[in-house]
Amino acid sequence: MHRGSAWKWGRAEPPEVQGLLHDLGRGLATLSYLREGMDAEASLSGSARHRLRLMERELERLVELVDDRPAASEVFDVGELVAELVSVTRLSAPAEVRLRPGEPCTLRTDRTAMWRMLANLVENAVRAAGADGTVEVAVSRRASGGVVVEVADDGPGFGRGPSGKASLGLAIVHDLANACAARLRIDSPPGGGTRVVVVFGARPGPSWRRRRREGGCDGRSGAR
Repeated sequence: MHRGSAWKWGRAEPPEVQGLLHDLGRGLATLSYLREGMDAEASLSGSARHRLRLMERELERLVELVDDRPAASEVFDVGELVAELVSVTRLSAPAEVRLRPGEPCTLRTDRTAMWRMLANLVENAVRAAGADGTVEVAVSRRASGGVVVEVADDGPGFGRGPSGKASLGLAIVHDLANACAARLRIDSPPGGGTRVVVVFGARPGPSWRRRRREGGCDGRSGAR
């Protein structure tokens, strides 16, 4: 079903799937148009405009996926992307979502793929933590130059919380991590809680060159 990379839609799907993607793209375009109209309202508060900006960027990412745009590798600050993701998650998450302060950490990769990976991890953590729980997200730089992203929750522990969507989300994360030659580690002690660690800048795997030719993210650290 996939063409080129682990996170982009191909065009070999059955006609009914292509039809759904077409309708989804049209709906996203309508939402984008409506959002632009709301942005023109002079009475909107600063908080409301901030939410509109978050909505706009989320719509842009979804349109990229539906349109099957080629993977675009670029250098960006992972900390800024994570801060935006935490802001979006806080709007609807029942759990408390914290962002641990850290230094700027740049990385060359596909920004949309990175967002998908981390959004799935944070969503799973929020679901596991529950209404009274806490999720903490952190970004740090390794001494070797790689970038580490950690997502931790104080839920019952890996495999001991709600299932369903979490299984699909983790499968997506594994696919994206493999395509980016990143290392994924899950720590879940017997006492509860789960910490997922994604390490970028790891040594490329056997299929590294093939994935790069197909448009996958390259996982290299950018200059600070």
